[in-house]
This record gives sequence, structure tokens and C-alpha cells, in this order.
Amino acid sequence: MANGRMTLSKRGEEILHQVMIELDMKEKRPNALRIAFAKGLREYNGVPEKKERKASKFVIPSGVIAKGEEYLLFKHLIINKVGKSLDGKEIDEFMLLFIEEGLEIMEQEISSMSNLDNYLLTLASKHK
Repeated sequence: MANGRMTLSKRGEEILHQVMIELDMKEKRPNALRIAFAKGLREYNGVPEKKERKASKFVIPSGVIAKGEEYLLFKHLIINKVGKSLDGKEIDEFMLLFIEEGLEIMEQEISSMSNLDNYLLTLASKHK
């Protein structure tokens, strides 16, 4: 079991590049996406609604966010947050929604920092 292919929005792709620069993860896009997913799942209040977003050409490949036991864990965290049982396609849809919301939250946090702040340290200290 693993996440399916998901298409990130254009805005999400722009924010992802900004986040990767701030976290000094230029070659580690999957890690930045996982952090965004965790951020969205943890900090987004309620259940994210589908929004009209322009799709980018960037597709998150199958198994990049989670596979195996990690996928099962993420699946049950999503089901717990949503409050109803979901099929595999719905899990992927919510996973993408939480990634997009997490990226938006991260963008807000980055924009509120001074030039001397380090976002990686901010993340680490915020989630002790």
C-alpha cells in the first residue's frame, strides 16, 4: 500500500520551492512534501475543503509521501481527522488537501519571520 499519484496545484508548487529553499532541502522534495503533509494534518483546524486550484505539471509520484506501514499510519490519521471511513482514492485526495494546506501554513510562517530567523529551527522549536 502506498499513496497514489497526486497533482500539486501551481500555487502549491510555488510554495513548495520556497519551503525547500528555506529548509535548505533543494534536492529533498519528498521530505519537504512530508513535512507539509504533517503540518497540514496537525495544524489545519477542521477538515480541508476542496478548492478550485490550477493544476501544475508537477505530479507527486506514487509512494513518495508514504508506503507500507507508514501509509497505514497516515491513512488512519486522516480517517481520524475526517471522522469517517474513506477509500483509497479519498485518502489520496485528503492527503493532497493536507499537503496544500500545510504548504500555505508554512508560507505564512516563513513570511512572518525576519531575515535572521531559520525556518528549520522555528519548526523544531515549535513542535517539541
